[in-house]
Amino acid sequence: MRARSAMAILLALLVSVPVVGGSTTSAMQDEEITDPCMEDPKQPCENQTVLHLWSNGQSTFWSHFNANETNNAADNLYSQEKNQGVINIDQRFSMNPQMSKRLNMTLDGEVRIVLNIYLEGDWTNNDNQGPCTNDCEELNVTLWAGATAIVRQHVPQVSTGWNPITITHRITQEQVLWDASTANPSIQIEMKVKGDRQQTSPITVSGEIANFSLRLSGDGNTRVELPIDPASWDEAFQAGDDGMPKAEEQPGFLFMAAVATMTLAAVYLPSREEESQDRRN
Repeated sequence: MRARSAMAILLALLVSVPVVGGSTTSAMQDEEITDPCMEDPKQPCENQTVLHLWSNGQSTFWSHFNANETNNAADNLYSQEKNQGVINIDQRFSMNPQMSKRLNMTLDGEVRIVLNIYLEGDWTNNDNQGPCTNDCEELNVTLWAGATAIVRQHVPQVSTGWNPITITHRITQEQVLWDASTANPSIQIEMKVKGDRQQTSPITVSGEIANFSLRLSGDGNTRVELPIDPASWDEAFQAGDDGMPKAEEQPGFLFMAAVATMTLAAVYLPSREEESQDRRN
């Protein structure tokens, strides 16, 4: 009996040795990754908490957390222009690829949206300063987390030419948790600009063209700064709603369970066989 017990303990110790070595190897491999953002460079991470806006300059719009994008418009601009009539701007820069991490925003932390927009034409209805009647719309900017509007800002104080725009917002209690499955971030920009340029003679024109141009994130100026709590990068937070992984998901759980089962079998089952033999005798 004692021999079997000693054998079971020795078996458990011997089989456990590779687990220690495997953990050391894994730790060494983790140390080789110096930048945590390199694993998935377009996702938010410890060194990337700024959302950048991109476009091919025509009909495709997207955003992500990497400051570089090879498919961005060569001139780093999205621009629409029309001599007469209304330009309808309603573009949404949704994160692509879709966000794969849970984010915890700092309560009362500041969201900062920085844009640079060039304008020509008219965009204010019924002010007797241009052709707009009820067919124009002043600038509106909305930050979304999935279907939830984090902040929507009406921006009437713009003028002809380039307009540097900064919008700030403080995170409320209801806006703290951004889950990957329901809170993919996006920026929506809406505006209606009208032009009335026309040829009045063979050599003269009157009125103004309509132009809306947005500088993209290629130069780093256009951006959305998010107050992401550093605790978001903890593995425990990424594991789920309760912040802790389940026991069966922890490294070594299944292995140690197997060792315990083998040890029990080595000690208990032979004892049962001896008891049965004694009864027969």
